[in-house]
Amino acid sequence: MEGMLISIGADTASDSWGFVGVVRVGQVEAYRTLEAFTTPAEAESAAQELMGSVLGEMLAGAEWRRVREATGAAPTRRDYKLGLFQRRNDQHVPDGQPRPLEGSQKPPSAPLTKRPS
Repeated sequence: MEGMLISIGADTASDSWGFVGVVRVGQVEAYRTLEAFTTPAEAESAAQELMGSVLGEMLAGAEWRRVREATGAAPTRRDYKLGLFQRRNDQHVPDGQPRPLEGSQKPPSAPLTKRPS
């Protein structure tokens, strides 16, 4: 079997009052937007936003489960290498343990403290 494409487009609304976004899997129409739009471009854009959101949520959930199964705990920012914890070195260091310095980095001169409110 050859690969199958998911396509997003627009079609005339069933009541002929505008256009709806359409998502097809291969030749099968999988979804039509409930809302009708004044132009095909608006309808297609709405379907694309929906599809992007759904795929993003499904992928995020799958990644969350993968990290949780691998570590036995809910993922943290360190697991995803986000923000301050982003590192070039993929060496795992347990939470609460000091991380080794890389290259010519110097330790901070004073500990970070919370700003006064």
